[in-house]
Amino acid sequence: MNHLRPTLAGIVFACTVALAACGGNDTDNNNEPQDEITDADIVDLGDLVQLAPDPAAAAEMVGDPATILAESKRQAETARGDVAAVFDFIKQAAEGAPAAKGVTPGGKAWARWVKDIAGSEIRLSVARMTDNRLRYLVQGKAADGTYKPLLTGVFVKKAEKRGGGRFHVNLSNVSDIYQVPGADGTLHFVFANHKDEIRGRRIAYLNVTRRDDPMAPAANFGADLVRITGKGGRFRSVGVGDLIKAAPGNEVFALRVQWNRDEGGRGAAAMASIANPQTPLLLGTAHECWDAEGLRTAYMDDYAANDATNPNEGDVSMCAGFAKEDVPESAATLNGSDPDSELDALLEDSGASDVTEAEASMAEDPGT
Repeated sequence: MNHLRPTLAGIVFACTVALAACGGNDTDNNNEPQDEITDADIVDLGDLVQLAPDPAAAAEMVGDPATILAESKRQAETARGDVAAVFDFIKQAAEGAPAAKGVTPGGKAWARWVKDIAGSEIRLSVARMTDNRLRYLVQGKAADGTYKPLLTGVFVKKAEKRGGGRFHVNLSNVSDIYQVPGADGTLHFVFANHKDEIRGRRIAYLNVTRRDDPMAPAANFGADLVRITGKGGRFRSVGVGDLIKAAPGNEVFALRVQWNRDEGGRGAAAMASIANPQTPLLLGTAHECWDAEGLRTAYMDDYAANDATNPNEGDVSMCAGFAKEDVPESAATLNGSDPDSELDALLEDSGASDVTEAEASMAEDPGT
């Protein structure tokens, strides 16, 4: 989405999630519990936050790089970039012995790692709630010496480093401490990585605004990703950008993309103009197919003013083994969503759906 750039990825979230806070003093508690926090309790999200290929240029003719594919990559990379470094640094932060550990009032283990990243102290805290539920807290030290929550959430452990969960990132606090991504609002990350054959994540932006564009409307949209191991996957998202060059201003568009590895894929979009954000105008829908190289093989939209530069060509009824499907027009709004039902089931099975929004937002420091 235009309002959020992948700048949150790098050092910012590195710092952010790199270390969560577990509070308390830095001495070990002599009453060590039997359920001590170990490396197996530190989630590893793997390819759910891995780097994605650079997006191709937009297509206007069959044989050009696919437009919807490029836009889906851009949206996916923005969302991925906003969380990747955080989770990569969770792993790095938890290397070695914790700076402090102890027992919660309920008799459960907690551990805290402390590191200095990009000139700011970061704390990573992990506390056991039950045998298979762990609370995560990442705090950053602000200029006034206070610790602000950057990430909160719950990991439901199904196996070593794997399971489901829900994490919330406070973009305002991150931006206050690190100046990037220069955004206010909250990012929610819900995931399931407990199965070998399929993994998924859902990223939701809630009332997110850009500090360098105060007049822009707040963003409320979601991005669903499903990865099928060794085969392909699906991506659904709602975003804003200049997808139709022949139309004035930006468009809000809901995307559905699916692909087969080494074969190609197809995408669909429902689009509305927000040249006047107060009165969005539905423009229509678009469908596109591409080959294994990401080059357009067929395209169709129902926006006539676009025909001169982006003509309808080829057959979009079946591409890379996927039949044509439409995106609900209702998803193409600034508050739109187009959830994936299989991802819903996967999140339910992993236990991620059992973590409530309120529970994931709790910034409890078990060491205090």
